[in-house]
Amino acid sequence: MNPVAPEPTHACPSCGGVNVLEARFCSQCGLALNQSWNASTLTISSPPHSLPLSHRSLGVASTRPPPDGSQAPVSARSVPPLLERTPDARELADPLIGVVVAERYRIKEPIGRGGMGVVYRVEHARIGKLMALKLLTGELTRDPQQVARFKREAQMVSRLSHPNTVQVFDFGASDGLVYLAMEYLKGEDLGHLIRRIGPLGVERTLKIVIQVCSSLSEAHAKGMVHRDLKPENIIVMQGSEDEDLIKVLDFGLAKLREGGELSEVTSRGAIVGTPYYMSPEQIRGDDVGPESDVYALGALTYACLTAAVVFDARTPMGVLTKHLTELPESPSQRFPELRIPTSVSQIVMATLEKDRKRRLPTVEELQRAMILELEHGGKQQDVERLLDYSHLRHAGVGADADAVTRDEVERYERKLRRRGVAAWALLGGVLLVAALFSFRAYQRWTAPAVFAGEELEPNDAASTATRVPFPFVAKGIIGKRLDAERSDRDFYRFRVPNDAHAVSLEVSPVAGLAWCGLVYAAGSEEPLGRYCPGAGERRLRLEALRLPPGEYVLGLMQDREAYTKEPAPPTFESVSQSYHLTVTRAADPDAELEPNDFPRDARSLAPNQRVAARLAWMRDVDVVCASGGAKVRMKVTDAPERPRSRAAVLQVTPLAGADAEVPVRVHPAGAKDVQASPRDVRGAWQSTVMDPSAGRPSCVQLALVPNPWAPTPHPLIAPAGEEPYWVEALAEP
Repeated sequence: MNPVAPEPTHACPSCGGVNVLEARFCSQCGLALNQSWNASTLTISSPPHSLPLSHRSLGVASTRPPPDGSQAPVSARSVPPLLERTPDARELADPLIGVVVAERYRIKEPIGRGGMGVVYRVEHARIGKLMALKLLTGELTRDPQQVARFKREAQMVSRLSHPNTVQVFDFGASDGLVYLAMEYLKGEDLGHLIRRIGPLGVERTLKIVIQVCSSLSEAHAKGMVHRDLKPENIIVMQGSEDEDLIKVLDFGLAKLREGGELSEVTSRGAIVGTPYYMSPEQIRGDDVGPESDVYALGALTYACLTAAVVFDARTPMGVLTKHLTELPESPSQRFPELRIPTSVSQIVMATLEKDRKRRLPTVEELQRAMILELEHGGKQQDVERLLDYSHLRHAGVGADADAVTRDEVERYERKLRRRGVAAWALLGGVLLVAALFSFRAYQRWTAPAVFAGEELEPNDAASTATRVPFPFVAKGIIGKRLDAERSDRDFYRFRVPNDAHAVSLEVSPVAGLAWCGLVYAAGSEEPLGRYCPGAGERRLRLEALRLPPGEYVLGLMQDREAYTKEPAPPTFESVSQSYHLTVTRAADPDAELEPNDFPRDARSLAPNQRVAARLAWMRDVDVVCASGGAKVRMKVTDAPERPRSRAAVLQVTPLAGADAEVPVRVHPAGAKDVQASPRDVRGAWQSTVMDPSAGRPSCVQLALVPNPWAPTPHPLIAPAGEEPYWVEALAEP
């Protein structure tokens, strides 16, 4: 197919962007080409003949011929190449030429202008190599909030390191100039390339878009959306073996511009952004995400394949309306002479769905689809080369030999830091001797008290907890109350070592005080467990508490919850009654291991084995499961050694078998005032056969509930007790 002759072009009167002669508004800044705009509308007002960003090179524009080696015919009316243009007198008089920005970037000459500012070729004053410096102008530089926002956006962009993304080395504000320092490249933007040679062909388009997808994929993974993806923001450089190397520009700046100018500019009829490539949700002002970039990339692919935009109209608003309401025409149907494969055309149409939920959701999926198209065309080796990022990073292609690299910038910054460190080290050495005596004196006066067996006040919050070694015994007092509703509380911070599989904890009783102990992982606001015996003058005891190695905080305080219909107990206060807290390794391997509230943490029983356990704090729940995979019946006997409080009764809920999820109350064998029923048994209770092959573990859940057969009034929550219950797994033949 013969190459298509480029169309005649003319410059935008606002930003200087090059546009085809028939264009009605600028592809660079989005403004109508038949109107005049000034700094009251955009953030920068450019002279009519300023350097166009659409002919942009962060270096020198390439004049690369089409892939087939032929030369595209040039119209007699087309504009002369960038290097043949005579500079405007106002450019030669640019007052910033020769200025050193931020004490390191010496401005050499302008290389592009746009709606966001001016791009200059600069020399790093210390390294002596070239960079590109974008200076933001207009309202963005006068609003402190916008400058701060720009720095946040630029900081995110500077973390992008993909070789298909233009590298940002530095950013900031200096002497009223807001700047962005980038790598300096040789190449031309994709928009100018399309205008120069026409449709790029399927293979070349796929290779370009695959590289753009690689750049966007990294940005999207870091939570960044480009928002202004268009051919003018894609730099095409010539690599080895006559391949295209792609660099994506201007991440983050579109968001900055929208935030600062969108409401003002759109109210005057201008459009921020490029209408040809804006997604429907961006036009409506909705929140945009990665799928908005997918839409813009689909429109960009359409332009590469056909040298035409998806929608065109007489005004920008007309284009935006078509993006919102009209269905695009397939590129293969619209331009049958270009012989675009139907499969490629379908991929493009999938990116141009107006409903973002029906659109290709990610650039990764778009990239995979285009890779498959290249592989079907026998270009497997080309695909591997496109995705070989190490090759791209070390190719050294497209970069000027005198251009600075990221490694050189980072070496320079490290050198500055080392010099700074050396200077400060010298100063610090001089001051250190003079400050040493004062510091030692300060240490003596402010050194924290050392734990010697007693709590160290104040310790009524986790942040001021008494630090104790492990294991430890501590003596303390629940002394003056914090207020009318809160007793004094004591917190202890300790570290569980790696060789401690479980922890034993015990607090001695105090007359008139109902204990409550809360265990926290250090730094957490939610307790791992709450252990309250529920009655005054009772000890708090956990025989074995499962705590992985790490740092924990234990809080001790009064339990003021009302477990009956009686009012809550008064706030406890004492200045003389002490308690003893003991925290050590769990010594009894057969002790009940807490927590055991769920089947995943349940205590395990072998067939025909019996264990004893306790429900020693309020709302405690235990789960016991049979092991071995055999059929069993679970047998439960409550308090065989001494009866528990009449107000409480043991409730057993089987979790498997024919009576699964049906709770039963187990009363002592001698309980005379209890009537036997399906919900109440006297003496031992035995489950139906539990078969683990049925899909449910052979487990029972045990808890204390108010005894309905006890004298009234009944408590709201059954009282805990240290009376043991027995559970036995009876093997079935």
